[in-house]
Amino acid sequence: MNVVISVGGKFHALELAEQLDKRGYLERIITTKRWYVKKRFSQSRFHVIPVPEYLGSLVRKIPWLRQHGYYSWVKDNLFDALARKYIPPCDVFHAWGNYALASIPHARKHHAKVVIERGSTHPHFQDSILREEFERFGIEVERAHPQIIEKGLKEMDLADAVIIPSAFVERTFLDAGFPAAKLHVIPYGFDPTHFKPGEKTDDVFRVLFVGNIGIQKGVHYLLEAWSRLGLKNAELVFIGAIEAGIRPLLAKYEGQFTLRGHVAHDRLQEEYANASVFVLPSLQEGSALVSYEAMACGLPLLISTNTGSVALDGEHGFVIPIRSSDAIAEKLAWMHAHQEDARAMGLRASEYIQDFTWDRYARSVIDVYRSLLPEERM
Repeated sequence: MNVVISVGGKFHALELAEQLDKRGYLERIITTKRWYVKKRFSQSRFHVIPVPEYLGSLVRKIPWLRQHGYYSWVKDNLFDALARKYIPPCDVFHAWGNYALASIPHARKHHAKVVIERGSTHPHFQDSILREEFERFGIEVERAHPQIIEKGLKEMDLADAVIIPSAFVERTFLDAGFPAAKLHVIPYGFDPTHFKPGEKTDDVFRVLFVGNIGIQKGVHYLLEAWSRLGLKNAELVFIGAIEAGIRPLLAKYEGQFTLRGHVAHDRLQEEYANASVFVLPSLQEGSALVSYEAMACGLPLLISTNTGSVALDGEHGFVIPIRSSDAIAEKLAWMHAHQEDARAMGLRASEYIQDFTWDRYARSVIDVYRSLLPEERM
C-alpha cells in the first residue's frame, strides 16, 4: 500500500506521514513546509511547494483581501494547482480539505482511492457560527472565501472517505445532510515524550489559554467571566497570537490578564506544568490539539462543547455551553475553591489521554485505507 499525502501547510499531516513512513506506506508528502519535512523524511519522500505560502502572506497584509478570505483563496488554490503535478502512482491519495479539488483527477489516473481530512466542522456550520458572532460584536475579521467553501464541499463529494476528528464535528456534518457512510471519526493524538505532568513552581491559581486569541476561541466570554470573579492569588495567562479583530475587546480588560505571546511548541510543557486549569471556550473546533497536550500534562479542562475534546465532563474537568460567561465563571470559581479536587481531575485526564497517541491515530487511519482497497493493493 502506497500513500500520498497532500497538505498546504503543516497541521497534523506530518505526524501521520511519520507514522506511515515507519510502516513503509508513505510514498510522498507534498507540502509547503520545507523546514518541517526535511529533518523528518528522506528526500525521496517529500516534495515542497513554498510559493503558495509566500503569496498568501502578501495577500494577508492587505486588510480588504484578508477580511474577504482571499488569503485562503490564493494559497489553497495555488497549492492544489501545483501539487497535482507531483502526485506519483499510489493506492491512496490523502489530502487535507480545500487543497485537493484539482488534484483528485490526477490521483484517480493512478486508480487511487481518495481520502479527505477535515480538521474542523462542516464548512456551512463553521461559516454560519463565525459570521453570526462577528456580526454580534460588529467585528470584521478574516473568513473563508465562498468559493473555498464550495471547493471543500466538492472535494468531499468526490472522496471515497472523509476523516473527521470528533463526534461534535460529525453532528455538524450529519445535520448538513452529509452521508454518514462516508464519515470516519478518528480523534487526534499527542506525543507522550514531550507532554507529561510536571512540577508546579508556585501556589498561584493559574488559568491557562493556548491558541489564537480571537473571537472563534471564545476569548471574550472568558475575559468577561474573569473580570467579575476577582479571585485571590490567581492569574489568567494567554499564550498565542492576537487576532486583529479582538484587540478592541482586549483593551477593555487591560491589566487583568498576562499575555505570553508566542511560545515554541517544545516549551509548552513548562507552561502547562505551571498552570492550574486549562481553558478553551471555543465557538467551534475540530478537536483542539492543545486540549490533548494539556490533559497529558495533568491539567483539568474547562472547555466548551464545541471544542471536540475527548475529555469527559465532570471526570477530567468541565464541558460547558458556548457563549456562556456565567458557566465559565461558575466552574472557575469552583475549581479555585476546590483545588485538590481539580488536581485530581487533571491526574485522571493524564491517565485517560495516554491511549490517544499518534500511533493510535495512524492505525485507525490505515484501517480506513484498508476498508477502501481491494486485498491485492494492501
